[in-house]
Amino acid sequence: RLLIPDMALTAAEYFAVNNNEKVLVLLTDMTSYADALAIVSNRMDQIPSKDSMPGSLYSDLAKIYEKAVQFPSGGSITIIAVTTLSGGDITHAVPDNTGYITEGQLFLRRDTDIGKVIVDPFRSLSRLKQLVTGKKTRKDHPQVMNAAVRLYADAANAKTKLENGFDLTNYD
Repeated sequence: RLLIPDMALTAAEYFAVNNNEKVLVLLTDMTSYADALAIVSNRMDQIPSKDSMPGSLYSDLAKIYEKAVQFPSGGSITIIAVTTLSGGDITHAVPDNTGYITEGQLFLRRDTDIGKVIVDPFRSLSRLKQLVTGKKTRKDHPQVMNAAVRLYADAANAKTKLENGFDLTNYD
């Protein structure tokens, strides 16, 4: 569990640098990686930090996530890392540190109405969208985005009203 991210990124770097290829690396459970890191650091008698994780967790995760790069020669490495929430706790050390290191996250949750996993736009995050929205995308993108978010929020609010036995208005 500890070596897999480095092995995957070493292979990705080989193809990106030597063959100028665009490489996508999917790291499918960084929580499992962090748990293994915690076991090793505990066996080394290191003092644990938050959630029994090693004090070096931020640096260890950053070392992996910061290997995402675009090389001048044309090759690139894109990383999609999956973090499982421990008991649904977004403040757990792994998702919390991941949020500080990365430029954005897609928060997935199971929608009980349709029984599928969906992207939750209110808990997802992008620190880069303001750099491109309306500048490198369509000019009306900010207005469309804001309207879509507002409608989604209104629909979620109407669903909550209905679940709590309130009458819905024509707008709802």
